Amino acid sequence: MKKIHFLITALILILTSCKSEFGPFNEKALAFANNDKRIDEGEYQKLLIEISDSDDRGFQQFKNERGEIDNTKVVSYLVKFFNAKKIGLTANDIWQPETNKNQKGFNINVYLENSGSMNGYLNDPNTEFKNSVYSLLTRLKLFVDKDSLNLFLINKNDQLLYKNASNNDVENFKNILNPASFSKLSKGKTGESDINELIKRCLYNSNDRNLSVFISDCVYSPGKSKPNATMYLAEQKQGIYLNFATEIINRNSDLAVIILQIDAKFKGAYFDKNNKSIDIPNEISRPFYIWFIGSKKQIESILSSKKLEEIDRGYKNMIVFQKPTSDLVTYKILKSQPRIGEFNLEKAATIIKDATPSKDSQNKGKFRFNIAVDFSKSLQDANFFRDTNNYILSNNKYKLSVEIITDKNATSLSGFTHLLKLETSELIEEDLKIEIVGKTPSWVFDSSSIDDSGILIDESQQQKTFGLQYLIEGVSGAFYPKSHANAIHLISITIKK
Repeated sequence: MKKIHFLITALILILTSCKSEFGPFNEKALAFANNDKRIDEGEYQKLLIEISDSDDRGFQQFKNERGEIDNTKVVSYLVKFFNAKKIGLTANDIWQPETNKNQKGFNINVYLENSGSMNGYLNDPNTEFKNSVYSLLTRLKLFVDKDSLNLFLINKNDQLLYKNASNNDVENFKNILNPASFSKLSKGKTGESDINELIKRCLYNSNDRNLSVFISDCVYSPGKSKPNATMYLAEQKQGIYLNFATEIINRNSDLAVIILQIDAKFKGAYFDKNNKSIDIPNEISRPFYIWFIGSKKQIESILSSKKLEEIDRGYKNMIVFQKPTSDLVTYKILKSQPRIGEFNLEKAATIIKDATPSKDSQNKGKFRFNIAVDFSKSLQDANFFRDTNNYILSNNKYKLSVEIITDKNATSLSGFTHLLKLETSELIEEDLKIEIVGKTPSWVFDSSSIDDSGILIDESQQQKTFGLQYLIEGVSGAFYPKSHANAIHLISITIKK
């Protein structure tokens, strides 16, 4: 086996240095891999075109006796080539036609809330909300391919406007994103929004063949009959918790949710906690939300497609909820500077030995080291891992800070996404455990309000959503109950003096 491996590696090195058409093929594959540590469908198809359009002898290794491209051989070569170049891509990181043909398709059902509170995003000359939603729908239309995209308005009822929407239907749906069309289409079918009820219907309409997408401002409406807003919100939190916890049990934990927060211009009537209409005469920036509710495989499929990154103007924040699995991640301790104190590494690069605190006057008694981690396989977005509130350390004497790795040229950081910086003034020998836990992210609390009655003059309230914390905490509590550890990733470091 060693001889065969040597011959394969030698062949790769020969082909890499060859001045034939195989050289540009390798360079293109390398560029794709270095871009985002994966080869997506479009990139893979471009590599296939290079193979099929060339008579270069080097490409014959990818073809069978009939001259047809064998994708298994292509993927096998790419994995070995990337390993030779010290890029840790596996076959799972490379889009493969055989794998994707076997994947079960699913419908995408989009539910757009059309209550009066949404009109402020649609009043002319506002276009940001329309463009964000339209850009999402066009990407979802391409994503479902032969499976169907179904477009609904949702309020008192689920109002289907376009079943198995065509390109023209998506265009027409975009054209109704204005108050006049909403009023005409849904006359007698709208009322006070019960956000819990709307989300519950989207939740119950999702299954292994149907993904629900819910678009709303997610503002609770207690109304004048509920003067105690805090009590009302606490009740709503328990209601949304029960809905999701029940579904998690019924589906044997095969449920996952994405929530995007997006900003858009708002002008017009805003309905506060007392259901009082407040006129916003000038455009302000307000958040709205897009929920994706479905199976874990559906959510993974949406995220891996990178379609969410193509939404016009992007999203401000994202959270993914799934039952924790305590997955291990790839990580290593960095020996290079900057560090405080001295240490050596054992071969595994996860064990520190000869650890000694700093002796210089400025940092005397302190000990600091950095860990490079690859979170690219996680469903969470990169910013989730920057929030130190999502980490639990077995030794609370360590101070933690986290950065996203932006230096693409640093060899020691190649293949890693985040840098964890750990510092203590009480160095001891130990097995240091670092758990990344599922919980309500900090941005939710920063974006939540319990009193929006002064929104007209309070700029800070204009950036917030009434009751958001209670809504998201209800969902989070179902996925991550307080009685459980809720670790979604685990890092373990041994420290020896």
